[in-house]
Amino acid sequence: MKGIAMLVPFGKKYSAILAWRPNLIGQFLFSTLLSLLPLSLVVIVFLNALNKQLAVTQQIVSDNYQVTKSFNNLKQELNSLERATRQNWVLKSDSLDKLIIDKWRSSLGNIDELMFISPASEYINQWQQLSQALQLAHEQLVIQQRQDAQLFIPMSELITSQALWLKDQNELQITKNQLELKALQNSFINWLIALIPLTLLVGGGFLWRISGRLKGLTSVIDKLGQGHWQQQISVQGSAELVELGNKLQWVQEQLHILEQQKDTFLRHVTHELKTPLASMVEGTDLLADEIVGPMNTEQQAVLELITQSTVRLRAMIDSLLSYNAIRTSKESINEIDFKHLINKINSHFEHRLLARNQTISWQSSLPEQPIAVAAELIEMMLIQLISNGLKFSPTGSVVNITLGLSQSNLTMVVSDTGCGIKDQDKTHIFSAFYQGKHAKDISAQGSGLGLTIVKESVEQLMGRLELESNEPHGCRFVIHIPINEKQGVK
Repeated sequence: MKGIAMLVPFGKKYSAILAWRPNLIGQFLFSTLLSLLPLSLVVIVFLNALNKQLAVTQQIVSDNYQVTKSFNNLKQELNSLERATRQNWVLKSDSLDKLIIDKWRSSLGNIDELMFISPASEYINQWQQLSQALQLAHEQLVIQQRQDAQLFIPMSELITSQALWLKDQNELQITKNQLELKALQNSFINWLIALIPLTLLVGGGFLWRISGRLKGLTSVIDKLGQGHWQQQISVQGSAELVELGNKLQWVQEQLHILEQQKDTFLRHVTHELKTPLASMVEGTDLLADEIVGPMNTEQQAVLELITQSTVRLRAMIDSLLSYNAIRTSKESINEIDFKHLINKINSHFEHRLLARNQTISWQSSLPEQPIAVAAELIEMMLIQLISNGLKFSPTGSVVNITLGLSQSNLTMVVSDTGCGIKDQDKTHIFSAFYQGKHAKDISAQGSGLGLTIVKESVEQLMGRLELESNEPHGCRFVIHIPINEKQGVK
């Protein structure tokens, strides 16, 4: 039991370590240290190797100096020995005899010193040859007391050849050491070059990690803009990003509450407006039918104005209802038969078409099978675009609608031959309640929500809306709606 009790705090501590999230500065410092760690190791190894190589260089210089110094001392002793021996042959001096004996001993001692300070085999062989030549000359000149100057010649020639050999040997060691230093330098440079991709990889990994988190936040914000209020926002990464995710979760909840309040307000307002509007329509109908008595010309003109206003008010209420229904209809995916939809839309505009002698022309290359898509939004978009096309087109005109399906995209094109849209209005026509200059010239003005409804419906279906000019005049609206591949064409 005590063991289990001890494991519980350790488990909590371990969980706290796993849950720890460093901030962006901490992650940056960590990635910097991680990228500099291999470079630091390489520099440390290089400095250590360079220190050893410099120690070797110093030892080579010191050894060469000692050997050269001892060899030059030996060379001077032998030259002095030769001069003293030649003088003694003439002078026969006891002091010179003692000096010559001392110099022979000193020369042999110099050879022993050379063997001690340069124990390498190639050096030992040279010093042994010199020692043998010196001992042979000593035996002939001192022990046998021969007075022949030619006996110094082999020893002098050997000294000269060994001086050249020693010079070459010193230069060879120095050259070899320089090559080793250069190889060490090249190795260091190669390691630095090899570490550049690793450093870039570590830095790129840090940037990729941060950009990935930010991309996730961007996706969350896009979904919030599209009205996905039920998504669970879970942001991982640094402490700042986690805090930002929590703030986004709070913003999502607040936006959801505001959206619900707006929908409730619009629903209640439109419902409350429809009741008095129905009474107004009924009253104008009674007056128009002169049930309550005959009307003169002035009264009929006023009644006509009231009738037009009630018609416009009814259109605005219907637009508000449609505008409010966009978000509730985006998830309503069902099978839509476009033949039935075409007939339904034609019936919807039947009286308007007869009144102004206008025509709706359909060109469809859709398959016979129904298509799985949000039918209410598709119908709403087509009705709004066709209504605008008929309203802004002259009497006897034609509104053309083209339907097609390509690369899992439903394409709908609505074009008219009306007055078109001015360039200064193109950036505002999709704003709610905005009406361009031409709209003010139309006797039966709209609500200013038609194109807003179309735009938001397209966005809800993750589609794309394009506005083009229809030659020689008029407007051309192109809508691309992606079709769910799992549902698609039935």
